[in-house]
Amino acid sequence: MDEKERLSKLQKKGKYLNHYLLGFTDAEGCFNVSLKKQEGTRFGWVLDPVFHITQHKNAKFVLELAMRQINCGRIIPKPGQEDTLQFIVDNRKQLAEKVIPFFSRYNLLVKARDFEIFKEIVLGLERREHSTKDGFERLLKLAFSMNMEGKQRRYKLEEVMKDLAGSSETTRQTPKGDDIVRPA
Repeated sequence: MDEKERLSKLQKKGKYLNHYLLGFTDAEGCFNVSLKKQEGTRFGWVLDPVFHITQHKNAKFVLELAMRQINCGRIIPKPGQEDTLQFIVDNRKQLAEKVIPFFSRYNLLVKARDFEIFKEIVLGLERREHSTKDGFERLLKLAFSMNMEGKQRRYKLEEVMKDLAGSSETTRQTPKGDDIVRPA
């Protein structure tokens, strides 16, 4: 049976298809919020949510099925692994409007906790909570509580919190427009 036949067979199962994708995501998917140092941003850091499912290129049809069923995202080669593909959704609006409702409707088992935290972070970003220092710190701490308590992160939470404290001190010391002495 070729890919098209397998895809057609899965699509005909209708009500079971979403449960299949749910189980597939529990096994091969990831809800992640990356932390990136970025100059020119309010706090010097950004939170970047991403959902992806990884699969060998021979089973691309399963990723295509997920993309069609969730109705967003794209399929890309996994960086550094030429035989592996990823169905990826990194657009925050699509995450909030497509991915979160899909996985809220069906209950994940293995990744349930990470999904709930991911959902809270994405919706918090949509509400612009990250625009205040307290809101950013709350979302940041949530991100560090995901995916094995952040064990695979490049930065430690303590380092980032210290950097945030230092950047707010710099912000407080920066002269405001009316504090600047101008030559007469």
